[in-house]
Amino acid sequence: RGAAQYEEAWEPARKVAELTAAMGGEHIVVIPAMWRDDVTGEAVESGELSQEQWNDLFAGHNRMGKVLLEDFGLKQQFHSHADSHVGAQADIEHLLAETDPQYLNLCLDTGHAEYCGASSLELIKNYPDRIGYLHLKQINPDVLRQVNEENMTWAAANLAGVMTEPPNGLPDLRAVIEAVEGLNRPIFGIVEQDMYPVAFDVPMPIAKRTRNYLLSCGSRTTVQ
Repeated sequence: RGAAQYEEAWEPARKVAELTAAMGGEHIVVIPAMWRDDVTGEAVESGELSQEQWNDLFAGHNRMGKVLLEDFGLKQQFHSHADSHVGAQADIEHLLAETDPQYLNLCLDTGHAEYCGASSLELIKNYPDRIGYLHLKQINPDVLRQVNEENMTWAAANLAGVMTEPPNGLPDLRAVIEAVEGLNRPIFGIVEQDMYPVAFDVPMPIAKRTRNYLLSCGSRTTVQ
């Protein structure tokens, strides 16, 4: 939200960086602020960035990535996000074109990409060296259609069930995993399915089925 707010953004990042480095981690996932309130849907700023604001965003993340790498030994992985300024394919490509790959790469969240109309497979194909981390999840296309028609917030979309258990949604995680394996380097990922509120006994069976499905998707995939 502008160069003047860099320190406000840096302080929580610093705390996480210190902990992550102390734990022997290698990556820190950075998520942009959302332009509208996640509960009320009220805009807290414009949904569009001016060129000056884009430049501030690029410069700020290059600055942050440099400090994270040099002072903490951590790689900044940018997580494009629903209801933020970086979600659509063009936004992600703009970010990658204007930032230093030494200081920023992409945490490819397949669910948020699909939600915002971006193609995970195209991003892997066109920017293979910028894929630094993965969040693997799927979107229910029928619910997403409703989300777009009713202009739901991200929180409302989750309550409506926009996230779904693989392999029932999009994108095709088998194709995504095969494409990532084709990069011939180890990439760490988190498996997610936002589902809240939910009964306590619901997630575990889904997690077990999802684990088995993902292990069937790639010859070099391991799930812990």
